[in-house]
Amino acid sequence: MATKQTEGTDRILVYDVITTISDNDLRRELFKTCRGIKHVKRLYHTDEFQAPKELVQIEFISPKYAETILQQRYIYIYNLRCQVKALKPTIRLQKQLQNGNRSDYQSETFLEEQPVTDKILVHDVPTTINENDLGKELSKIYRGIKHVKRWYYTNSSDNPTERVQIDFKSAEDTERILHDGFIEIGQLCCSVTPFKPSKHLQREIESDYGSDYQSEILIEEQPITDQILVYNVPLTIDEIVLQKELSKIYPGIKQIIRWCFDDDCLFPMVCIQINFISTIYTKDILRDGFIINRNIFYKVKPLKSSTWLPNEFGSD
Repeated sequence: MATKQTEGTDRILVYDVITTISDNDLRRELFKTCRGIKHVKRLYHTDEFQAPKELVQIEFISPKYAETILQQRYIYIYNLRCQVKALKPTIRLQKQLQNGNRSDYQSETFLEEQPVTDKILVHDVPTTINENDLGKELSKIYRGIKHVKRWYYTNSSDNPTERVQIDFKSAEDTERILHDGFIEIGQLCCSVTPFKPSKHLQREIESDYGSDYQSEILIEEQPITDQILVYNVPLTIDEIVLQKELSKIYPGIKQIIRWCFDDDCLFPMVCIQINFISTIYTKDILRDGFIINRNIFYKVKPLKSSTWLPNEFGSD
């Protein structure tokens, strides 16, 4: 009997990564040895001391990079040989696969040519660094920087993200950065992805290569919401207790509500709705696709409304 082929994933979990290695040192080392890394995240214990685990999650810009490592079944970090396993794909990739958008997935998987663009998006840049200081620091190392722009969740400047867009004078200035897959900001190492080129460069590329080049430049669509739905939370877990435990790990929690099949909640569901103070607190959770409580991973999805909508549950 033929086995069902797996759809692929753009995320992996790495085991046995000693806790004395800092997050920034992890990124720096992994960027040197692996291609296509977008995010590196250390996992932590759910205790009041926030002790790090020997687990690291890596998200790639394309499934092809994760597939190479998963086939090897291990990855080297310094002199450590660490076992790896596949994690559930990001929301962006899940949507592509669920919608049957195999052509986009395939072009992302087999593409080997370097994207041509004069703009890049930098990830995991601390929000404490302002744009002016960032531009000055980067200009010491990288030539041709024309404009540095911090991305925000809304049009106001109250909710900055950890993404920074950098516009360069030409595609030649971004070529080396995109080849390396990271950029250095002082002592920090941050991953980069190509961004849609300027209109002037876009016209030049289309005249040479046609419009297919757009499939090379993929930017993740992050849902913007201050509410999430958590699945498969046992009925024995009280909402008040759960809120206290999750608040130790996830800041900004305003309210936790157990979903029910009836108005009086005589028949509760295993779904929990979490309302946050701001959309800024849901970003990392939705990017991961799960939350952790007592070392158990729970699947999450974004909610579209501030009111309880039963069709949200049924549409999954």
